[in-house]
Amino acid sequence: MTPVRAIALILTLVCGVFGATTEALSGQHFVPNSQAFWDNSEHWTTEYGPAYRDTIQKIENMVPCTGPYALCFHSGPEPLPCVLSKDGRFASCKCTVENGLNYVLISAIVNYEVYLDTIATCGIDGSGCAGVPDRAPVCKVIREGRLIAGAKLISTYSPEVQSTISDILTNTNPPPFTNCPTEEPKLPYVGCMTAPCSASKTSAECSCPVFWGRFLITQADAACHLGNGLVWSSSFNARLLDQ
Repeated sequence: MTPVRAIALILTLVCGVFGATTEALSGQHFVPNSQAFWDNSEHWTTEYGPAYRDTIQKIENMVPCTGPYALCFHSGPEPLPCVLSKDGRFASCKCTVENGLNYVLISAIVNYEVYLDTIATCGIDGSGCAGVPDRAPVCKVIREGRLIAGAKLISTYSPEVQSTISDILTNTNPPPFTNCPTEEPKLPYVGCMTAPCSASKTSAECSCPVFWGRFLITQADAACHLGNGLVWSSSFNARLLDQ
């Protein structure tokens, strides 16, 4: 183990024991389960903010895995609502249950030790695991139910979502999308990548952290503000900075 990795793991354990605050009362959302740990810029996974912002910069950032997963990317309004918690820090999202090839956004892994293991194998941008399902260590951890204690399922991306995001990132004529917010400086959305979920055979309830900022919706002319205590499940795409 390198000295840098040893220090990082010690910090993880310390924050896990002493950093848990009121957000831990609503259940396990992160490892360590402290929003203060993730909000600390020393632990950001990209220059744009914490892991739960769900920042996508390159296609390779989405590493392929296999197995059951929750798909929350289309959640927000009915019939797959994301309902804000009373404190506004999380939202409970209704998602679909899927099985097969799926993609984990490497910069949005909210278990810090697993994140370090995964970038050690795949590279910080995920390129070392591109096109090879289950090479990324996070895949095995998810399949074995060890990413977040108590989670029956973990939210990731489907191949269709990965393809749509890839087209938006790389095509000069991308598919329709809405750049949010269109007028206000910031709006809330939830980053559901690697969020913990309870599940039945066909549907899942996932608890996703809220981030205030810019995000995209893979629909044309979508309403950025849903109202009625609902928020979009979304991500931040670096291409938004050029819009």
